[in-house]
Amino acid sequence: MTLVPEINKKETKKNARAVLSQYRRLNRIAERAPIDLKSPIITDMPRSGAKNGSQDAFLEWIDAEIERDAIVAALAKLGLVSRQILYYSFCDAEKRSNYEIGRLLSYSDKNIEKLKAIALLEFADAYKKGKLTALEK
Repeated sequence: MTLVPEINKKETKKNARAVLSQYRRLNRIAERAPIDLKSPIITDMPRSGAKNGSQDAFLEWIDAEIERDAIVAALAKLGLVSRQILYYSFCDAEKRSNYEIGRLLSYSDKNIEKLKAIALLEFADAYKKGKLTALEK
């Protein structure tokens, strides 16, 4: 029995991929101008169901901005190569393959695959103080 619990690398990488794969969607939502959010229409007509669409849109915008900033903050804590690999894999406007990333960074695609696995573990540790890290049972 060890005092330090072992990290489940497969599950940790899966958690990191799940969060990073949300980046493009969150960025699209967060980049909407707050002025584009629809303001409520005030009328004297009664409505059934008191749902406030503009408030929901505003909250979605705020939540997306907070989550996107958390991802960016975690990426900023990584080393240059890890940050670049994860950025080109998950955050860049166009999706890039390992081969394309390798060409950009002057690495082979097999080496990018190994470095990406390491970068995902580093990201999981850096994101919200290790929230994505899965431990062995």
